Amino acid sequence: MAPPTDAHDPILAPPRHRGPTSGYPVAVLSARGLAKWYGGARVFEGVHFDLVRGDILAITGPNGSGKSTLLRIIAGLETQTNGDVERSASDALGYAGPELGLYAHLTGAEHVSFVSALRSVAPDFGVLAYVGLSGAEHKRIGAYSTGMKSRLRLALALIGRPVLLLLDEPGASLDAQGRRLVADIVREQAKQGAVLLATNDPEERLLADMELRLDA
Repeated sequence: MAPPTDAHDPILAPPRHRGPTSGYPVAVLSARGLAKWYGGARVFEGVHFDLVRGDILAITGPNGSGKSTLLRIIAGLETQTNGDVERSASDALGYAGPELGLYAHLTGAEHVSFVSALRSVAPDFGVLAYVGLSGAEHKRIGAYSTGMKSRLRLALALIGRPVLLLLDEPGASLDAQGRRLVADIVREQAKQGAVLLATNDPEERLLADMELRLDA
């Protein structure tokens, strides 16, 4: 990868290690020359990377550098100004971020049913227990705390066993137990797929094999 040309370009640190998939791996995700501008203001540009199964990539950078925007582009929730995102259409994608809307009048279990139907998979309500929401599955989201909503977003991201998991500041509103849950999810996901993690949390960054730094 060519060195950055100025302070706005992303810096991709070398991997600390690669898993056994790194012989001749097939990319789960490829980003080529991604750029995002809002009007005349550049958020980021020149973003290049490939992810294969087993990879965990941390996207870091100051507020306003475009971490969340980059994840939303990859998730298909926002459009890039330039560049390409390539991933297999057959590979399921899971996304969890603080801006992901929940329906206050629905329960946690109803959210699982709804998202499962969208992904054409059978609902697995055990995912709610996995994220620590046992006993709250039939409560309406309007009664959930901020931390409970974060746990539910994690649960919804895992539906359908996605090959690519996108997590935007996943531990930001969680207690110590919740942050351990995030670490467990990331490590387990890397056994079957890849993880893209937007974070400035030092502990979460240590979970990653690689770091992509965006500078505002």
